[in-house]
Amino acid sequence: GGGCGMVLYAQPIADCLRAVQAQCAGQGRQKPHVVFLTAAGRPYNEEKARELASYDAVTLVCGHYEGVDQRILDEIVDEEISIGDYVLTGGELPAVILTDAVARMLPGVLSEDVCFEEESHYDGLLEYPQYTRPSAWRGREVPQVLLNGHHENIKKWRREQSLKVTQKARPDLFEKAELTAEE
Repeated sequence: GGGCGMVLYAQPIADCLRAVQAQCAGQGRQKPHVVFLTAAGRPYNEEKARELASYDAVTLVCGHYEGVDQRILDEIVDEEISIGDYVLTGGELPAVILTDAVARMLPGVLSEDVCFEEESHYDGLLEYPQYTRPSAWRGREVPQVLLNGHHENIKKWRREQSLKVTQKARPDLFEKAELTAEE
């Protein structure tokens, strides 16, 4: 590539992606959505994970060192995604992160949709605190509301805690939160 690091050739990547597209077409499936993982891409978040989970198939392209020939990006890649504002030697670790975040939203991966719907970032907030038994540990008690079995009160407590945690740890998210008049 003429710069400091290696650039991956266009033709082998194009051949691979065309073979994957042909395989999907042979199965009567849509062409995969092609994502290139790069520090120059749009930031990855929960909303993007939900969007990617809606596709029939997603193909991830990982550059290494300097990346891939620009012509691949121009011709075949549908979008470029970054997992953060830093640079790694390759796209393999971002691909694992993206795959894990998307896969957990697919039917059958988790026992119920609520398992990911009540997690941090799904609704733009951070998750409420979690507790286990015993109800007292080193002088610290589980909040009483969680022990009484009143599901509506527990739901309200979780929402309040989610707002408090988000406001404290991520004021940037809290500013964007959709709050009720009471909240």
